[in-house]
Amino acid sequence: MQRNRRQNAKEPVIPRRPRDKIAGFRCSYRTSMSSYDDYGPYLAAYEGDLFVFLNDKQEYDDREHPAGQVRLFVLNADAAESEGEDLFDVLDERAETAAYIPLLGDDAGNFSRAVCKILGEEMVFCRNILILDRLEILPRFRGQQLGLQYVRAAISRFGIGCRLAAIKPFPLQFEGKMGTASETETVEPSKSVRADFDAATKKLKKYYAREGFISLRNSDLMILDLDEGR
Repeated sequence: MQRNRRQNAKEPVIPRRPRDKIAGFRCSYRTSMSSYDDYGPYLAAYEGDLFVFLNDKQEYDDREHPAGQVRLFVLNADAAESEGEDLFDVLDERAETAAYIPLLGDDAGNFSRAVCKILGEEMVFCRNILILDRLEILPRFRGQQLGLQYVRAAISRFGIGCRLAAIKPFPLQFEGKMGTASETETVEPSKSVRADFDAATKKLKKYYAREGFISLRNSDLMILDLDEGR
């Protein structure tokens, strides 16, 4: 009888917090230049803090709310090659940009065959690239297409003079969980973690495909032809 009374007792209903509706966003970037950086003139790095304005119907609220962090790079390949620099070396200078080396072709002055196939050209004469390297949005602001809004704005602001926008979709909740390497051994993630990672990555790729990004064959990268529609 005591068990039945507990089952029939009404549990308190905790009201769910209404979703914060985003009215707009702003991104504040940090960048720098140094005479000690060999490839600084050709690979500009921008790290930013993302803020949002909320659409509060009950009261006027013009405050900015921290919403996440971003990082992007602009590769000025034209300037690098005019100075005789190897683009492989330029991208390999940083671990974050080394992941985008597969975009380059074996032949000097061209993209890889996979990239050229997507672009529909045998030879691409401009290899400047906007690399959208990191996009982290706080959980309370997800599900409102803030990521795609930021991507569009970043392309409009930094994509001028670039032929490609490139991105490597990576679900950030798996950072530090996809295996570690040392001098003696490599620890691989479990099968369940790998399966969850693959599912989350597939979902993320579908998300960016809505903006026109296309997956690069035999690669984790996605690219967008910035010449289309110009």
